[in-house]
This record gives sequence, structure tokens and C-alpha cells, in this order.
Amino acid sequence: PMGASTSTLRKWTKDNPAGSALAIGAGVVAATAGMVSLYNLQKHGQFRVFLKGFSYPDAERKMVTDKYHGIPVVDYYRWLEDPDSKETRDWVDKQVKLTNSYLHDECPARESIMKRNFEVQNFEKFGTPFKAGSRYFFFKNDGLQNHSVLYMQKTLDDKPSVLLDPNSLSKDGTASLGVLDLSESGELLAYGVKHSGSDWTTIKVREVETGKDIQDELSWVKFSHISWLGDEGFFYSRYPTPKAYENKDDKNFKRGEETEALANHRLYYHEIGTPQSDDVMVMAPGDPKWLVYGEVANDGKNLCIWMSESCDPVNTVYIAPLKGWDRNSPIKTIIKVIDNFKAGYSYIHNKGDVYYFKTNYEAPCYKVVSFDIKDPAPDKWTTIVPEEKLVVLESATLTKGELLVVKKLRDVKNEISILNLKGEVIKDKLDMPEVACVSVSANHKQDDVFYKFTSFLYPGTVMHYDTKTGKTTKFKETKLDGYNPDDFIAKQEFYHSKDGTRVPMFIVHKKTIDQKNGPHPCLLYGYGGFNISIKPSFSVSRIVWMNNLNGILAIPNIRGGGEYGEEWHQGGTKTKKQNVFDDFQWAAKFLIKEKYTKPQKLAILGGSNGGLLVAACANQAPELFGCVVPAVGVLDMLRFHKFTIGYAWCSDFGNADENEEEFRALRKISPVHNVKANIEYPAILVTTADHDDRVSPLHSYKYAAALQHAAPAGGGPPPR
Repeated sequence: PMGASTSTLRKWTKDNPAGSALAIGAGVVAATAGMVSLYNLQKHGQFRVFLKGFSYPDAERKMVTDKYHGIPVVDYYRWLEDPDSKETRDWVDKQVKLTNSYLHDECPARESIMKRNFEVQNFEKFGTPFKAGSRYFFFKNDGLQNHSVLYMQKTLDDKPSVLLDPNSLSKDGTASLGVLDLSESGELLAYGVKHSGSDWTTIKVREVETGKDIQDELSWVKFSHISWLGDEGFFYSRYPTPKAYENKDDKNFKRGEETEALANHRLYYHEIGTPQSDDVMVMAPGDPKWLVYGEVANDGKNLCIWMSESCDPVNTVYIAPLKGWDRNSPIKTIIKVIDNFKAGYSYIHNKGDVYYFKTNYEAPCYKVVSFDIKDPAPDKWTTIVPEEKLVVLESATLTKGELLVVKKLRDVKNEISILNLKGEVIKDKLDMPEVACVSVSANHKQDDVFYKFTSFLYPGTVMHYDTKTGKTTKFKETKLDGYNPDDFIAKQEFYHSKDGTRVPMFIVHKKTIDQKNGPHPCLLYGYGGFNISIKPSFSVSRIVWMNNLNGILAIPNIRGGGEYGEEWHQGGTKTKKQNVFDDFQWAAKFLIKEKYTKPQKLAILGGSNGGLLVAACANQAPELFGCVVPAVGVLDMLRFHKFTIGYAWCSDFGNADENEEEFRALRKISPVHNVKANIEYPAILVTTADHDDRVSPLHSYKYAAALQHAAPAGGGPPPR
């Protein structure tokens, strides 16, 4: 449930100048310890804090004491956890007013930077196509559209037509598409709509031929797949109606602002043309905190049911035969193939009772295996694609003709090969640059394979590979007027962290920048969690920053991520979470040592789990950085699990209530609990969004209040 953002800068709109950097909706920006202007970075050669006698809004310190394993911990800002209280609302309003006064009055270059961002964003962007039935589908953004539009066409050479334009779903652009899937014939589209950045989703159904919605509408869907059973209906997951919404006539009342912990995720089947109240519950997990998903097997005769207890890449495997099932009643026969959380399994294909899975069982970098679900003991498995040490097998997708499209990650660079179901190589490597991030689209009923590659310097090319002919052709290519990738350089360096671990880092800048003539302005971005790999990707805002402000972009692939498999991930979790912060701080030290930059010119940015990363590093080593931007961060590490889906993150963070060792580790890193007085902090910009129901804004509120209380009189530290 926690996602990574690979964008370093987001487009701010004139209608919402204080909007969240990483979430749609009415945002809140709290000015803490002064603010930073990129203009002043360029003009003065360092980050400067403009002291204008900031008078921070008062945040009353109300002592609430909790005991963790006999140890008292004071929480001064528990009252900020209530988003509906008048106290919280008033405090937020004052923070926004203060922040806007700085952004509008003290940043003379802000309008020109924003204008340039809009200018360069205005180019066509294409998604990876996919095929269903007799049609091809793909997303395209004309340039400045808030959301990409779903197009369709009969052949690869036809003129595309619009199937669904998310920009028409709301006047202010705050409605967006979520999960979607096409029926077996490709004639019906089930699609989810989310509002104001909330994860709550409403599923609707559209006729592809007419482009019109039918009456079906499903509410309270969250963290769900959609998997069709023919054209008659589909499986999806939902929660019961939250308490905050009971007896409310307004369907959008508070949606996304509630903080209560989620419980009782369940799998349902919806028959087209019937009301949601008639939907059949297929599976209710034994633990109210578990998540459950359904996926119809390629043969259409069986349902694969997955349950997960956390964000760790582990799940159960249940198979439910669908032959003879009365769709108006629960499924009676469910085979428990894997009934534990020791490893993760992703369905690829099946031939009768023999199933093919991608798994990390005794393979931290993953492998592909097959086995009979009636005799699933690991010693009976057949290995199709063996694990390759330190090379992550990210996906294996079946095409018509029983070919596997295998995508791997080698030193944070993607590669694709084609194999048969015996594991024999049909094509060693599909055409793409050596350094690329790749998305793949394939289907067991189609000969077509589409893949899109992008990198730090290339905005994206979509390729089409025909498995019948073996021919590869270019389908779409994104081009930017006036942009020449040859003006920039992207390279991968390796450095050693505090404990000697070798860590890769991408560094990108204009070719005219001479490292030896540094230091230079530098933006260090990181995430480091939840098995998520931060791969080379294109961001026009990064290009603007590097091109116009002579900046350097640095992205270290720190532990906690998935760049080198599950061992790399686990090396940055729970009591080992400090490794993540050490990796990031040693990346900063490497950049400083090699004269790329110096602390006064070094900004760090991270969102969600990355918000925790940069805030913790600002507490631990404020002398290393000139500017810190924790976006929608998880910042109260003792209480995160008590809100919305936070309990699922205990697999990465640990749980202060249940484990004393984890409590002691969490207390040491929790940004809210480690802000210190009389410390010269860097300039810090905290961003959040009031409809973020994944990482509640209460984290940012409490952190900002703690920082502002600790700041010296006058509103911030002296200029650095």
C-alpha cells in the first residue's frame, strides 16, 4: 500500500499554489525552519533562509504520556491527530497562510520557474499499449492534461478514438482513474474512479462499442484488483462502509479524511446488471487486517485467491474451481495450496492442475517454477527459470504460443528476454538501451508484446514485438521540441556505506558541468523501503532544474528497496532500518567528497517512506544538508500503525506496541520524537494533503509543530 514517487519536482498549479507535491487534492504546506528558493540557490550559490521575523502559528503542547514496555513517552501534539477539530483546522489554515506569504512574496523567480515547467511539460506522452479482444488500448496525454486519456483502435495502423477521458470526471481535475480491466471479449471496461487523492474507489462499467456507462456502480473499494469471469461479471475487493460514513447521504462526505484503521477486507463477485447489494462474498480472511485478492486463471475454469498480511512480498495461494459454481452463492470448494506467509507467489499460467508461478521461495531474487497443486511440496517443483544471484526477476508474462516474456533487473537496469515454458531461450534480449526502465504488456491470448523503455535522458519509446514473426518495430516515440539528450550525461557510481556495503547511485547533469570545478547545486532523492526499486526514469521537471539552474541529480539505490532482491529489502527493515538512513547519508558524503556539491548546496527529497528517510536524516545529520523536503512522510513511528492502512507497514517498520526491540529502534529514528532544540537545521519544507488516506497528514502536522517549537526565536536558524 505504500508507493514510491520517482518525480523529484511536481507541477504546482496557479489554482492551488500550496498544493501537495505528491498527492491530488487541497494541500497543506507548513513552513518550517525557514524556506528555500531555487532562485536564491542559483543567485547566491547556496541555500539561504530569509529571516523575515516568521511568527509560527502556536501549537499548544498538551502532554499525553504513553508507556511502551514500561518506558514513558510524551506526545505533545496528539490533538493534531483529529483532522476535524476546530483547533486542527485553525492551525492548518494559519500554516497555509504563512507558507503562501513566503512563496508569493519572497520567491521572485517562482512564476518564471513555474511558467517554464508548464512550457516543457507540453508534449505528448504515451503509455504501454495492451490488447483485449480485437482492439488495442493505450493511454496518451496531449501535454498539459491533468490525467492521461484512454484510447482504443482496431489495428496498429488505425486512427485511435477516445474510450475514457478521466479529465471529464470532475470539473477541477481531482477525480482520477484507479484500477481497470477489460472483459474477456474486450467489449466491457470495468474502471475505478478515485477522488481528491483518496484511495477509496468507485468501480463503474462502460460499454466499449458505445462509450457509455451502464448502471453498475460499486462503492467502498480499496486495494483491489478487477478480474473478469468471461463477460458476465468480475471479482473485486472492498471494505465495509467505514464508521465515519455511516448514515451519511452525501457519498463524498469526508471521503479520504478519516483516520480510523481499516479492517475486514473481503473478496466479492459482481454479476453485471445486478446491484452491489447482491454481490457474493467469496472470501473473508481469518484475520481482519489481512488483504485478499482474486485472479481468474488463464483457462477461465479456476479462481486464484491471494491473501497477504502486510506489505512484505509473501502471500497464500488458494485455488477455487469455478465449474458448476452457482454465482448467486458462495464458492464451496477452495483448495489451500500454500497456506502460510513464508514466500510470495505470482500466477503465470496453468495446464490443468499444473501451475506456473514466479516465487521468492528460497530465492530472494525470484525464480519461475511449476508444480501440481494437488502435490505442492517444494521438493516436487520443477524450476523453469532459475534464480540468478543479485539479478531480480521482476516479472514473467505468458503470451499466445506459451512463450514467457521475462523482465529482469541487473544493477538497477532492466532487460527483457523471451523463453518457452521449458525455460529455453527463444530471444536473448529485446531491443532497448543499456540503461533503461521498462514496462511490459503481454497476454496469454495474444501474439503481441508491447514494451516501453525510458531513462533519465529519454522520455519514452514504445516498441512492438511479434512473437510469431520475431519482428520488433517502433510503435510510438515521445519527443520534446528543443530538448537534446546529448546535452546531458547519466552515469552510475558505486560507493560504500557506513558498514562497508556497496551501494549504486545514479548521477545526472549537463555535460558542461565539470565535477572538478564544483561544488554544484545538487538534489539527492531517495526512498529505501517496501521492496520498491527506484529505476531510471524521465522527468521533465528534473531536466528543467538541471538545465536552467545547473543542478546535479543524484539517486542512490539504498537498502530497503528491491534493487537486489529480498535480502537487500530486508537489510533495511525493522531493527535494520538505520541502514537505510546510513546509506543515504553516506551517499551525501560521497557527493561532497567527490566535489559534486557541498552541504550548503545539497537538497534532499523523499515522499511517503522517503519522507521518513529525509526527515530522519535531517535529524541525525543536519550539517550535511542545505534543504530538506519530506513529502507526505510517515513521521510518527510509534503510532503509524493505528491509522488507515498503517498496520500493513509493520513488516517494514516494526511495531512499537508489540515488540520492545522494535520500539527502541523506532524511537531512535522517529522524526517527530527526535527533533532537538538549539540545532541549526537546514531549511525544511513539509508537504502533505488533507485527503491522503494512506499516509495521514497528521504525521506532517505533528512533525511541523515539533520543528517550529524547536526553532530559535525569530523563525529559523541563521543563514548557512
